[in-house]
Amino acid sequence: MQNLLEIGKIVRTHGIKGAVKVISYLDGVNFSIFKNVFIGEKQLPAKITKVQPLNNDAFSVQIDVIPNVETAEKFKNNSVFINREMYPDLKNKIYLSDLINKPVLNEKGKEIGTVVDYDDYGASIVLTIRCEAVSYQIPFVEEIITYNEELEAFIINQQKFEDLRI
Repeated sequence: MQNLLEIGKIVRTHGIKGAVKVISYLDGVNFSIFKNVFIGEKQLPAKITKVQPLNNDAFSVQIDVIPNVETAEKFKNNSVFINREMYPDLKNKIYLSDLINKPVLNEKGKEIGTVVDYDDYGASIVLTIRCEAVSYQIPFVEEIITYNEELEAFIINQQKFEDLRI
C-alpha cells in the first residue's frame, strides 16, 4: 500500500495570480476538501488556499508554493498527491494504485507476471503486465482478468491473455 494517493494533475496556469488548472482523478469529490497536498515526483509539501470548480473534473486551485504565474508555469504536468489517510474509506473496495506490483497468476496458480501500471480510459481500465522482459497491456475486464483479494493476486484467463496481448 502506498502512503500517497494521486488525486490529480496540474495541466496549465489559470489566470495571472498563480492559480493552476488541476484535472481531478476523483469522481464526485471536490478538491476543496483537501488542504495539505504534495506536488510532483519530489513530493513537495504544499497547502491549497483556494479552490474554484471549472467543470466536471477540473478546478482552479491556488497553492501556497505557487505565488505567481511564472512559478505556476514550472509546475505544469506535475501530479498532485495526498496522504492516504486524508481520503475517505472506500468500504470493501481497493484503490487501483494498491494493485501495482501484485502478481498475475494463470488459472493453475502459476505466476506469469506482475502488474506494473494501469491507465484509466474512462470506458475501461487497461493494466500493464510485465512478463519477464516484455510488457503487455490488457483490459481489466472480468472475462480476462480478476483480482483475488484473498490471494492478493490477479487471476488471468491464460488463453484469452495470449489472444489479446499486444
